[in-house]
Amino acid sequence: MTGVPASVFVPFLSTETLYLFVVLMVPVLLLYLFIIVSEEAFELAGMKASRAIIMTIGALVGSLIDIPFAITDGVVLAVNVGGCIIPLFLSVEVVARQRVRPGPAALAVLFVALVSYYFATPVEGEGILMPFYIAPLAGAFAGILLAGADITSPGTAYVGGAMGTLLGADIFLLATPGTIETISGGEMAVLSIGGAGVFDGIFLTGIIAVFLAAVVARRVRRVDTGV
Repeated sequence: MTGVPASVFVPFLSTETLYLFVVLMVPVLLLYLFIIVSEEAFELAGMKASRAIIMTIGALVGSLIDIPFAITDGVVLAVNVGGCIIPLFLSVEVVARQRVRPGPAALAVLFVALVSYYFATPVEGEGILMPFYIAPLAGAFAGILLAGADITSPGTAYVGGAMGTLLGADIFLLATPGTIETISGGEMAVLSIGGAGVFDGIFLTGIIAVFLAAVVARRVRRVDTGV
């Protein structure tokens, strides 16, 4: 006699439909996690939660928008809203609200800019490339070194990481003779400051640098207080 299960759950959707549902939900979940993580990073840097959410969503949408501002040797230079303008705005706001000390923040920007300039490389047809871990580590290091273990270290790490990458890996390198010609390969091209792969460098650098600096600063404070 063959055994028969007492109850069987029959799916409302076919296997193919379930697979499609999973495939569609994964990007949504990743986007949600990205927004949550970014919001937390901006709060650590000294921003209010509502402001942090607006800036995160604005950066995501703005990454699709390039604003041209000049043409040189047949190459259009533009700024990316999400990867350049919004990080710049956030950094100015963090400094203006006195979430960081101007001196250490400026030195952090200079340090990360020099590191980014050294490691960034112009590649024909691809843009300016740099190992993803360099700038976040430099930003976190600068935040801890220059601001210590106090509450300003995450903000200093963000400003240093984001603005230092923008200056060193974008502006300084683009201003170096031969860089634009190398990237464009003599063809018509649009070079977006803070756009495409550099968006990852600038926006994500700030976020990762904040978390690294916050974790290290918290550890140092625990050691100092004996907790």
